[in-house]
Amino acid sequence: MVACWITVDVLHHGPWTHLDGSISRTVRNWGLRHRPLPYDAVYALTALGARAAILIAFGPYVLALSIWARSIQPLLRFAVALGLLTGAVYAFKFGVGRSAPVIDAVHVGGESFPSGHQPNAVLMWGLVASLAVEFGLPARAVRILSVLRVVAPGLVFLAMILLDFHWLSDMVAGIAVGIGLLAVMRIVFDGPIGRWGSPRRDPATGQPAVE
Repeated sequence: MVACWITVDVLHHGPWTHLDGSISRTVRNWGLRHRPLPYDAVYALTALGARAAILIAFGPYVLALSIWARSIQPLLRFAVALGLLTGAVYAFKFGVGRSAPVIDAVHVGGESFPSGHQPNAVLMWGLVASLAVEFGLPARAVRILSVLRVVAPGLVFLAMILLDFHWLSDMVAGIAVGIGLLAVMRIVFDGPIGRWGSPRRDPATGQPAVE
């Protein structure tokens, strides 16, 4: 609902776009993009939501988890999440066609709305954290991933805004899309699909019975 509301607002140049312009002008005046040291430090944070970085970091994670737990579920959920993410984000991007800062225009073939990094960070960090819980990783790993599932998307949000790569509404809509996709993933895998190829559970602990 939030993503649809912001989309309609952006298409009609409503209040969100006025706020976008104000914030963009402010951060542009700070000039972070023209200062090598702060630029490099802030830009590095965008990797937390970059598609390639996510694939490189989490691909081996879900593969190892599948092998360890003797279940196809981690790989299956990772693949489905990528498919849903790509379809949803590019449906919005192609439908709106918004340009990136500094000129705000729609239906011009741009791909600024929504940010692809933001829903990627929300969905993928949320997914790996939930997999850690479901497949019984050590408590310390679960705690770390539970924190990172919030911190990583937050850092991506700040980096994109501070570097004026995206409008504010691009990022907020991206968060909404990511949360929505997490909900879709829960619905999809809350039934038989989520149990297909699942590991045998220890009746005493409820954890995967891995020899």
